[in-house]
Amino acid sequence: MKKSALLCALVAIIATLYIQPLKAQEYRNMPQSIKEYINKHFKGFNISHYEMDREILDVEHKVYVSNNKTTYKLDFDKRGNVTDIESTDDKTPLPNSILPVKITQHVKGKFPHAKIIEWKKKKNTQVVELTNDMELVFDGKGNFLRIDD
Repeated sequence: MKKSALLCALVAIIATLYIQPLKAQEYRNMPQSIKEYINKHFKGFNISHYEMDREILDVEHKVYVSNNKTTYKLDFDKRGNVTDIESTDDKTPLPNSILPVKITQHVKGKFPHAKIIEWKKKKNTQVVELTNDMELVFDGKGNFLRIDD
């Protein structure tokens, strides 16, 4: 029994030592524009996970940032532009600093009790999901277009 506990502890220590440099390496490979975006909009948050998905003609970066209270998932395109941000607990709102002012004003005026928990930028539109499960679609400039089902 003592030998198996000792063996498990030894494996855990070796795994921790092996994984730490890998995470540091991954972080070093993260584009500078993504690091700057996170430092600007998520002060006090740590990068808890980073991965780069390579496809034939595209690259996507996924970053999870967290503090003691919440975690956000951020997606970036190959140029380092943010394309999707979501609260992983579906209750904690996104920071207003990352959202277009027109969108936050519209949500605050029309849905005062709802908060934005996800924002997606598509080719010509922006979509936000609210805590009341509604999805609102805006054009590229933040003008309201419709409610999506």
